[in-house]
Amino acid sequence: MPVPSEPFAAVYEEQNRLGVIVARIGRGGFEAYAADDHCVGLFPTPREAAAAITMTRPWAARTTAEYCPELSQPAHLQSGGAGAVG
Repeated sequence: MPVPSEPFAAVYEEQNRLGVIVARIGRGGFEAYAADDHCVGLFPTPREAAAAITMTRPWAARTTAEYCPELSQPAHLQSGGAGAVG
């Protein structure tokens, strides 16, 4: 059964479309898609979805890895929850 959705917003930098945000009504979140149409993830707020779209750009990922290596780790390793390493 398909999840009800509706277009919410497009994310731009100057005149370049970086991606789109779709409101997922049945899941209670906002799904982010990069410009190449791959799904970036489901987020609780449109602001978080937009931030994830901007981080899919190659230079953003490279810069984050160089200057903030702790941010380039997978989220499950940072959480400190039961499944955290360390």
